[in-house]
Amino acid sequence: MNTLFALAASIALAGCAEKKPLTPEEQWKGYCTSVGNAARTIMLDRQNAIEKDQALAHADKVEDETTRKFIFEIIETVYAMPEQEVKGDVDAAREKIKTQYTEKCLATPYDEMPDYRRF
Repeated sequence: MNTLFALAASIALAGCAEKKPLTPEEQWKGYCTSVGNAARTIMLDRQNAIEKDQALAHADKVEDETTRKFIFEIIETVYAMPEQEVKGDVDAAREKIKTQYTEKCLATPYDEMPDYRRF
């Protein structure tokens, strides 16, 4: 019984251990996942009849320059798409834009980690 308790306690403590710091590549991957999620959200907004000027006004509040570039590009791309592509298979359209911008971000060289809020 004591062995079982000791094993359970050691597993519980292992779960409380600090996580190792992320490498720059892992941090960039996390950032790019957020960019993809933002693209999905922007597509959802368009599908829900949010006007482009409203999307641009909201995006204008983003302070980080790297993030601003991605967000404004995503808005331009999403709002330039034909309505039938946006509103046909809505789930597929959201996943497609999410994947497109996650991959584009991952392929983008970076010198420093942007200051961003996760989407």
